[in-house]
Amino acid sequence: MRSLIAVYLAFGFVLLIVGFYGTGDCPIKNKDVVSDAVFVVGWPVYLYKEVVRGPLTPAQFMHLQACQNGVVALSGALRP
Repeated sequence: MRSLIAVYLAFGFVLLIVGFYGTGDCPIKNKDVVSDAVFVVGWPVYLYKEVVRGPLTPAQFMHLQACQNGVVALSGALRP
């Protein structure tokens, strides 16, 4: 059970790192630790809501978290 939780959190952390370094130019990085922690814990919900059922591509999804206010942007409050 611990290994499943570790894999789950590791995958969320990898998505966060890919968002910072693999999605293009990021002049203003999201430095809100709480937003990043919420993303790492709740990434499947945001992925389903924004990519599977929503208008974003996976790259846009990760870029929003890393470079545009994080979870606040994913919730639709600051959608471009």
